Amino acid sequence: MNLHLRDIANKHEWHNVRWFRRMAPVYDIVEIFARHIREKVVIDSGLSHGARVLDMACGTGAQSVAFAKYGFSVVGVDLSPDMLARAKMKVRNGYDVTFICRDASSVPYADSHFDLSTVSFGLHDMPEQIGLAVLREMRRVTKPDGKIVIVDYDVPRNALSAFLGHAVAKTWETVYYDHFLKAGLQHYLVEAELSAEEKENFVFANVQKVLCTNRKRT
Repeated sequence: MNLHLRDIANKHEWHNVRWFRRMAPVYDIVEIFARHIREKVVIDSGLSHGARVLDMACGTGAQSVAFAKYGFSVVGVDLSPDMLARAKMKVRNGYDVTFICRDASSVPYADSHFDLSTVSFGLHDMPEQIGLAVLREMRRVTKPDGKIVIVDYDVPRNALSAFLGHAVAKTWETVYYDHFLKAGLQHYLVEAELSAEEKENFVFANVQKVLCTNRKRT
């Protein structure tokens, strides 16, 4: 990581840790809207039992635990100790899930280690440069032809849905949310050399789930 990106990452970490220290006690309120999306991500993954899954920016662990519940071997990565403390409380006996507190743009795993990697409601909480670094790291550690799944905000075509979704999200989202929404997930995919093969919308089209195949260069 170059010095400029490292400086951005350090500032992001400072902001992230403090922001989510406040948000951790109430963050799981969003699961009212997200729970069925978490299950859909797992069911649509098509993975075999015991497959390795990486959950970037895992927060309070809802997506990580959803995968572990179905018998997958899961690693969840997040910058916030407070969010991870709540994630660990969700782990049940028999769940193969490990949580790591660190910058998701650099994880301690070999190339092509995971069968699937995912980031759910995470990219909009990062500066663009860090979000792109996370996507590239997901490509690195995911097997060739493995799956990369991204869940995040979208802008509905319906003006009322867009207005209401934006108004609600703004009550709890970070300073990076507006830029992410303006740039759009497709911009991030192009920059990270990923292509959406499947897309599905939820919550009146305010949320999107995108599936990509990791087409690694030979």
